[in-house]
Parts: sequence; C-alpha cells; structure tokens
Amino acid sequence: MKKIFFLFLLFSTVVNSQTLDYKITSNDSYIGDLKVTKTLSNNTFQIEVISEVKVKLFISIDLKYKLNCTYKNNELLYSSVTTYVNGKIHSTSETEKIGDYYTITKNGHSSKFIGKIPFSGALLYYREPKGLTNIFSEFDNLKKPIKNIGINEYQITNPKNGHLSEYKYKNGVLESTTNHHTLLTFILTKE
Repeated sequence: MKKIFFLFLLFSTVVNSQTLDYKITSNDSYIGDLKVTKTLSNNTFQIEVISEVKVKLFISIDLKYKLNCTYKNNELLYSSVTTYVNGKIHSTSETEKIGDYYTITKNGHSSKFIGKIPFSGALLYYREPKGLTNIFSEFDNLKKPIKNIGINEYQITNPKNGHLSEYKYKNGVLESTTNHHTLLTFILTKE
C-alpha cells in the first residue's frame, strides 16, 4: 500500500518544461548563445537562463551569465544571478521574498526591497510585458521603466546608466532583443 501511495504522489505532480534558444550577435558576427528553460510544477514555476559569450574588444573575454528564478502566484519568490569573466566569478546577486519584503544580497552587501515583484527580467522571454510601466531587474536589483514603442515592441531603460534595450515579441514569446552597452551593441535572436 505504501508503494502505491508513493507512486501516486510521484505522478500527481504535473511538470511541464519549455526551452527557448537564442543566438547572440554583435556587428553581424556570432558571439554566443543563450538558453532559457521554464519548468512548471503545479502553480510554481522556475526559469533558468544561461548564456555564454566570447568577445574580443581589446583582449579576448569569455562572459557567462546564470540566472535562476522561482515564481509562485504571479510573484517572484527567489532569484539568483552569477556572472563569470574568463571562468572566474565576477558578480553575484540573490533576491529572496521574506514576508512582505525582499532581501537582496549583491556581492556580499545586503539591502531590502519593500513591495511586490510581479514581473522580473526572466519573464521577458515567455511573457510579453503588455501594460507594464516597469520591471524588476534581477541583475541590477532595481525597477527599470518599460514602454511600448510599437506593435509587440518595447523599450527598457536602465536608470543607472541610460542604456536602452528593445524587445520584439511574436505570439507572446520574445523573438529578439537589441541591447545597447557602452562598448558594444548585441542582439539576441530566437532560433
């Protein structure tokens, strides 16, 4: 009887997974890949983003980005971001919901974010941000303004440096994004 109950519990949890693959280019040259996996189990879902980019500016640089997020009931519960430069940890960030606020730990320094986070950057791959005026950045740990600039097109401004990113959607899923940075502009395109 215990075996039957265990098997029932094992198979009663519905797990659904979806993966999106993007290529990353800059100046029409391939520089890397980004993979996003969303896993849904009951009303909790997780998003994992992994990217690896190799660029040559003045020297060759290998950049890796890992993001893990957990959402439940349309709210961010937890996120973890780690960036690597040439194989070594460059930065870390964790955001965790505790009661009615979030604790944020960025490179060992802690702070609080009071309020709800219903939409963060990881959701941009799977949900078109219709009607939103800001999103929470797991990497920068702040809200960034977002505005509609066309049919299924949006622009996000980083308030820390003024850099812009444009996002284009098809059937609610991110098709491409153009990200402007100080030294280069890179484009993500869904494969």
